[in-house]
Amino acid sequence: MAESSRRRVRPGRIVQAAVLSLIMSFIALPLLVVVWTAVQPDTYPELPPRGVSLRWWPEALTARWLEPIWQSLLIAIPAAALATCLGTAAAYGLLRSGGVARTLVEGFLASPLLLPEIVISLALLQMLTQLGGRDLVGTPILMASHVLVGIPFVVRTVGVALAGVDPSWERAAADLGATRARTFLHVTLPLIRSGILAGMLFSFIASFNNVELSLFLVSREKSTIPIAILSAMQYDYSPVLACVALLTLVPVLLAVGLAHRYAKLTDFIYGGDRR
Repeated sequence: MAESSRRRVRPGRIVQAAVLSLIMSFIALPLLVVVWTAVQPDTYPELPPRGVSLRWWPEALTARWLEPIWQSLLIAIPAAALATCLGTAAAYGLLRSGGVARTLVEGFLASPLLLPEIVISLALLQMLTQLGGRDLVGTPILMASHVLVGIPFVVRTVGVALAGVDPSWERAAADLGATRARTFLHVTLPLIRSGILAGMLFSFIASFNNVELSLFLVSREKSTIPIAILSAMQYDYSPVLACVALLTLVPVLLAVGLAHRYAKLTDFIYGGDRR
């Protein structure tokens, strides 16, 4: 009897599994449509499919599409690195502060997430126009705007990781004569590594896939891949765009794999205590 009661499936678990399946289907189905479009021979996909073909991939691998992907990487990687450094420093400083000042600074750092990016884009473009016109628009300004959007992700993830660090570890290091810098590098930093890499991953993805900021601040000579895809869709439809969309997944999946390799992201999700 006891064994049968243990095997009995709880209704709550059934509902949880059903909801999870619906969410995963909602996420996966559009991606499956893109994959199907990229590997079928027709300009407009048909049901049932007539077969599998790679006829669209040679054009997707030309410089027309690879250069914008490379340009997006040249912006996203430095932007994510700089956002991680600034966001980690801000999160560590917030942990050591308190009172009204901490609340105000937290709200200020979270504002890029609360405001629509189209508003931030228009504000930056107007400011640049007042300062020097469209000549200031380009890669450095676009990278700086991506840093601005990436910092809140890092502050949140690193803040969560810091909240799980026992302060006694830092006090013990200080009692043994370690400086604050040495304590941070050798005690605190290894403990919050998963939060740092999670924030870097989020900021990289936010920069690499960004449309709104890039639409207003990108230069005419060097376009990012989201803008290149958007521009192509305005004039014509081609399954090549589906192939290019799949190519953009490669850097993102590599970033996720590297982040999970050097600091298991499940440690950040479960707070290092997965039970």
